[in-house]
Amino acid sequence: MKKLLLLFTIAHFLTSCNGHETKKMDNKIEKIATAKKDTIKINEIHLNSGLDKTLIPFGLNKDDNNNSAYNLNLDYEEFSFSPQQNFKFNDLNIGKIKSLIIYYLKEDNSAFTYELELEDNSNCELLIGEFNKNFGKHLFYQKNENTKEHPIFLDENGEQETRHIIEELIKWDDSQHDISYFVSYKKNLTTNENKLTTIAISNAHKKYAEWIDFRSLSMVFPK
Repeated sequence: MKKLLLLFTIAHFLTSCNGHETKKMDNKIEKIATAKKDTIKINEIHLNSGLDKTLIPFGLNKDDNNNSAYNLNLDYEEFSFSPQQNFKFNDLNIGKIKSLIIYYLKEDNSAFTYELELEDNSNCELLIGEFNKNFGKHLFYQKNENTKEHPIFLDENGEQETRHIIEELIKWDDSQHDISYFVSYKKNLTTNENKLTTIAISNAHKKYAEWIDFRSLSMVFPK
């Protein structure tokens, strides 16, 4: 009888311990789950480091990738942020984005560039202002203007563009983090549309020169 009582006591103790342990684990999981940030500060994306390390400040990991495709024949992969999240640069609320993608190498998971696209977003020029504030004087600036009388662009059909479009091409160097920023901003004054593309590349990464060629940046942003 004493043996049965002892066994019952031990079993009850083990059950209680398991219950407490489960509760502790649940609490840990809950804390991890709530660590995911609603707002992504784009200026806090660190390049030339492992993707996992890059995502940690945002409470994210590879499983949070909004892109499920796999690049079979390429040496890099893409991590895409969900456009449903909130995005900032410094304290500027960027608003709705079209895409934000980090590119990283398969062999060592090192992130070498991120590309941001905004479309029909009223904060495009404010974002350019933040770049100016952060990085100082640009290394390259070019302004192109297309009108019906003086067309310099082609439309989607390969014919002379007749709409009034202003294009700005700007390059900055973030010397503190060894990152080059290439910005293309197009504003269609005829249709009241705009598009901004930012390509930020780590100067210290071995993929730098190859990505410059791949994106034809040396043609658009001559030295």
